[in-house]
Amino acid sequence: MKFRIESPGHKISPSLKSFITLKLSSLDKFYKDLQEIEVTIESKPRGTRENIICILNLRVPGKDEYIKASSPIFEDAILKAADAAKRRLSIRKTQLQKAKKAGTPNRKVTAKKAK
Repeated sequence: MKFRIESPGHKISPSLKSFITLKLSSLDKFYKDLQEIEVTIESKPRGTRENIICILNLRVPGKDEYIKASSPIFEDAILKAADAAKRRLSIRKTQLQKAKKAGTPNRKVTAKKAK
């Protein structure tokens, strides 16, 4: 699994990068086909305070997952996004398991052969 960490507008410290990789590396337990995680951290002014927005783009076979979380603190925004990603990946895994158990192909339409 690869990580791509971006932060337009400001530089991320090495300790924050290691925090991001530590917390998001556990997502591999929830979905084994996770290929890449793109993390974008933005700070937007909101009134007198800044609001930190953490955007995760999870590259998986099929449709990619897009998760967005915000908080006034960098670490809190990352943790909220990681929790949302865990929930979304476990839901996706359950849906795929149900489709496999029912015997239906994984959202693919197969054409019947003409006789």
